[in-house]
Amino acid sequence: MSPETKIGRNTLQSTLNLIPIGIYIIDRELKIRWANRRMLRWMKEKKISRAWDKNCYSAIFGSKTPCIDCPVVRAFESSRTEYAEIKKTDRTKNTHYLVTSTPPEKDKDSASPFFIMTIQDITAYKTAEDELRRLNEFNKEIIENAPVAIFTINQEGEFSSVNPALAVLSGLGEKAKEKLLGFNWLKNPYTIKCGLAKHIREGLEGKPFQLWDFPFVNYWGDPQYIYFKGVPVRGKDGNVEGLLCIIEETTEIVKTRAQLIQEAKMSFVGRLAAGIAHELNNPLATITANAELAKELLENASEGSMDQSNLGEMKEYIDTIEEQAYRCTRTIKNLLEVTRKKDFGAGHINFHDFISEVIGQINFKKMKVKLIKEVPPDLPEINSDPEALRQVFLNVISNAVDAVEGTENASIWIRAMLKNNDRVEVAIEDNGTGIPEDIAEFIFEPFFTTKEPKKGIGLGLTLCYDFLQRMGGSIEVQQRPRGGSIFAITLPVYDQKKIGYQSV
Repeated sequence: MSPETKIGRNTLQSTLNLIPIGIYIIDRELKIRWANRRMLRWMKEKKISRAWDKNCYSAIFGSKTPCIDCPVVRAFESSRTEYAEIKKTDRTKNTHYLVTSTPPEKDKDSASPFFIMTIQDITAYKTAEDELRRLNEFNKEIIENAPVAIFTINQEGEFSSVNPALAVLSGLGEKAKEKLLGFNWLKNPYTIKCGLAKHIREGLEGKPFQLWDFPFVNYWGDPQYIYFKGVPVRGKDGNVEGLLCIIEETTEIVKTRAQLIQEAKMSFVGRLAAGIAHELNNPLATITANAELAKELLENASEGSMDQSNLGEMKEYIDTIEEQAYRCTRTIKNLLEVTRKKDFGAGHINFHDFISEVIGQINFKKMKVKLIKEVPPDLPEINSDPEALRQVFLNVISNAVDAVEGTENASIWIRAMLKNNDRVEVAIEDNGTGIPEDIAEFIFEPFFTTKEPKKGIGLGLTLCYDFLQRMGGSIEVQQRPRGGSIFAITLPVYDQKKIGYQSV
C-alpha cells in the first residue's frame, strides 16, 4: 500500500469516526467488515458483541434472515443509495431504525465489493410522528363531528375547508363542499353589505376577532344572527396563511332574548301601573268620600244657618281633602323624579369630604342612633354627579335610620374602601329588623315599600338604583349576619379620560 493510499485511508477513517451517526461497512454477503466509533458505542450500549464477520441482520437485529425490504439487497441491484425503516420488537417496546445503504464510487465495469451503511435510532421521531398522526385524526374527528360550523379561509378570502356543521348551517347539505370550496367570501355582496367582509379582511391581516349575535344574511338571502370567531393561522415564518373560522347560529337565542326582554318590560309596566293605581286610588277615594260629606253638610246648611260645630266638621273634611290631594301630588312628583334627571354632571369628588357633609345633614344624636364611620381620608376621588349622589346617600342612610327605630343600641356603620384600584365600595350597615330574603329582590322596584304609609311610597331606592346605574356604579342589598341589612354601593374612581354619563 502506497503512503498516499495509507494517508487517504487514515483520513477517511478519522472523518467517519467524527460523524455523529452509526456507520459501518458491509460486504456482498451482508457481513460487517468495519464500524466507526459511534457505531461501536451503540453496539456496546445494545450489548452486541463479536459483530465482525457476522451478518448485519443477526448481529444488529438478532434475526436469522435478512430484513424485509433490505436496503443493502436493493442497493446491490440498483447500484444507488437505498433507504429502509426497520422495526425491532421485543417484550417491552418497539424500536425503529432508519438504515441507509450507499455504494462507493466504482469503475464502470466493476461491481462494488462492499457498501457503506448508516443506522439511526428514530424511535423518538416515530413516536412523535404517531402521536401527531393520532392528534390529527383526533382533531379531524372533533371538527367533523362538532355541532358548530368550522372552516378555513385562505389569504385570497376563499373557503379552503368546511365541516359538516357548516353544510347544515348554510342549508346546502351534501353540496356544501362543492358550492363553498373556492368560493370567495370577501367578494360576496351579502358579506360586504353586513360588514362581515371587513372583519374577515382584518383577520387575514393578523387581527383576531369575535362577534356576538352578528346580523348576517345566509347563502339563500335569509337573515340570521350568528356568533362568529376568526383566528389567524400563521406559518413557520409567522406570516398569516389563512383564517380559522367558527360559526354558531344564535337566531333563536336572540329572538328568545328579545321576547323575554319585552315580557320583562311589560311585566314592569304592569307592576308600575298597579303601584301608581294603588298609591293614587286610596287618597282619591278618601278625597271623594270627604267631598261627598262636605257637599251633604252644605246642602243641609242651605236649609238653615250653619253653627260652629258644622263649621268645624266642614274644616275637617276640607283639611282631609287637602292632605290627600298633597299626597297625590307628592306621589306624582316622586314618580317624575325617576326620569326627570336626564343629564348627569360629571365631576371628581373627594368622597371623605362628601360623605362627611351628607352625614352632617342628619341629626343622629336627636334620633338616638349611634353612627360609626370608617372612611379613609386618602381614598381616590370618585367620578359622580354631586347632586344625584347626595340624594342616593341621603335616601339609603334615611332608610337605615328608619330601620333601626325602636332597636336597642340602634347603630349604623358607614365603611368605605378602594377595590381593584378602580372602584370605591361603600357599605352602609344597620342593626335593624333586616329585609326578609323573599322580598329582597323587589326592594328596588317602584312603589315597593315596607314602611308605614306616611313614611314613604317606595320610590327612594328606585331612584338610587337608577342614578347609580347611570353614573357607572351599582347598589345591592345583603343580610347582615348579626341582624339588619347591608347596602353595598360601588362608585367608579375618577378617570380624566372617561368623563360623562349615559343620558336617557
